[in-house]
Amino acid sequence: MTIIFGIDPGSIYTGFGVIKKSGARLTHVDSGRIHAGRSGSDAFSKRLALIHKDLSGLLSQYRPDAIAVEKVFSHINVGSALKLGQARGVVLLACEQHVPGELHEFSPKAVKKAVTGFGAAKKQQMQYMVQRLLNIECELSEDAADALALAIVCASTVRF
Repeated sequence: MTIIFGIDPGSIYTGFGVIKKSGARLTHVDSGRIHAGRSGSDAFSKRLALIHKDLSGLLSQYRPDAIAVEKVFSHINVGSALKLGQARGVVLLACEQHVPGELHEFSPKAVKKAVTGFGAAKKQQMQYMVQRLLNIECELSEDAADALALAIVCASTVRF
């Protein structure tokens, strides 16, 4: 049995998803998102600290064998790209502190193609496919679905 933790970094919402791989079978363990607050209402450094603290707690709780994180993609808004990069840096730090050396990175396009068969799939298509692949009855937030999709791709491409 292998525990895989997926992370969709964000400066407002950081999605997480935990799956268990037993042979070829994938099972949903947990998923959700860390809500760090919105710009203007909270100092950005406090939001980054909250992401680190909450993610560190989840990583300690689940003790994954591997972590899948979304790679940075190009962004039109430079300010948003910088904030995303800083949030992603905090995520990478927490991962290295709790599961050293077991980090795998995937581009959004590669994840979409692997999960839906189409590299430009919409968020709703991703949510639908993740729910079907993991047999999840409840509705998933976009962030949680993306994180679970990362974990699914990691489970199917990384040799354990």
